[in-house]
Amino acid sequence: MKKLFLLLSIMLTTIVLTACNANNLTDYEYIEQKGSFTLGYTDFPPMGYLDNGTPSGFDIEIATLVFERLGIELKFKYIDWDAKVVELDSKRIDAIWNGLTITDERKLEMTFSKPYFDNNLIIISKEGSNIDTISDLSDKNIGLELGSSADLSVGKNENILSISKEVKKYSTSSDAILALNAGLVDAVIVDEIYARYVVLKDTTNAYTISSEIIGTEQYGIGFRLGDETLKTKIDEALDALFEEGLIEPISIKYFGVNLFVR
Repeated sequence: MKKLFLLLSIMLTTIVLTACNANNLTDYEYIEQKGSFTLGYTDFPPMGYLDNGTPSGFDIEIATLVFERLGIELKFKYIDWDAKVVELDSKRIDAIWNGLTITDERKLEMTFSKPYFDNNLIIISKEGSNIDTISDLSDKNIGLELGSSADLSVGKNENILSISKEVKKYSTSSDAILALNAGLVDAVIVDEIYARYVVLKDTTNAYTISSEIIGTEQYGIGFRLGDETLKTKIDEALDALFEEGLIEPISIKYFGVNLFVR
């Protein structure tokens, strides 16, 4: 009986110590230990999206280069963008890497990489709608993506909120554009990068992109709050890839010019 009790005590101690060691790991050590990194993304072309069931896009290709360099398996998880912080904190994903705008609010919830993209927030509408400025949104239905930078920006813009008829929120920016084409909204507030991608790819519908810029923003990669180790490793890999000229061809492929910044 004493031997059995001793054996059980040793086993329990081992389990507790293992759990403690796991909890003390930095994020990069955790990634190394499990042997893979899970990237969280949603439908936001051309940064990240599903193409015939395969994760594709600018961010997807850049991340693939990074983890080939680090020698760690890269996995992808399609997420609900509004639940991105929950996915991150629960370790169902290891980073949010999909045209994620750096904001003061988000800095309270996650650690950001160095900015890698500059972007503007604009209004896209159907050609002939005569919507070019914020004042043109008077008594109009506006669409945007729930939890996006457009959502955060409009939520703080008293002018837009006061003059518009209604702000309708959709699961993705693609859904907001579908609503625009269906006549459910008069305009969509969205990242200029995505708007120009829509104009380029959609040959069925004609659009107008506003000359007025609602806001300027930067994209970054979002990591779990407080741990700099994984962020530093990925920033260093991106710096090296940029210096070696390996990122520019991918940017030109998706945007026609090099938009990646360091």
